[in-house]
Amino acid sequence: MNTKPKRGRNKFGLLLFPLLVLLFSALLVSSNRPVFENQEAVMYAYIDSAARGNFGYGNTMKYANDISFAGLEAGDIILGGYPDCAYGRFSHVAMYSGNGQVIEAFADYGVHIRPIDHFRDYKEVCLLRVEADPEVKKQAVEYARSFQGKMFFALAFKPGDRIWNCSKVIWKAYNEQGIELDESEDLWISPDTFCDSSHVSIIREKGI
Repeated sequence: MNTKPKRGRNKFGLLLFPLLVLLFSALLVSSNRPVFENQEAVMYAYIDSAARGNFGYGNTMKYANDISFAGLEAGDIILGGYPDCAYGRFSHVAMYSGNGQVIEAFADYGVHIRPIDHFRDYKEVCLLRVEADPEVKKQAVEYARSFQGKMFFALAFKPGDRIWNCSKVIWKAYNEQGIELDESEDLWISPDTFCDSSHVSIIREKGI
């Protein structure tokens, strides 16, 4: 019995995958045309950074900044930045949940709660306050808490509730309270997005 696979089937299999990739890419672009036409979109920051040889979180040595966390309120946003970060000035973002703790998402832990002190490791730190009623911010914190244990993925799209990154958790928590912190309507949220929002004010920042 001849058990050799038919050559025609092999060729079809080799062509199928790239055709599916092209089809998916075309659908993605057509359904998100405003994002791809926006030169300020996060994906273009990634591309520009990659062209300069910058990938990931940047230079992650410990910088021991001395910023004060005094006066933080539940729902405030904390940004930390390493040099040469691939997606902007800031590498990470978290939400203050009270009692010296933040809600955040990391590759190693997924979405979790931990002490705020590790933000002293960043070269730059910025503390933001969302201009909203305290009760609204409290509800945003509680909503963010509900994501504990969820899976982390650095390039998590805004749609969907299965995978998360540090920025998406905070954006979603406030979005559910009727506050849109991403006025660019991008597919992804980067930490820098929160600095650009008209709904926040800077409490204090530190760079060394």
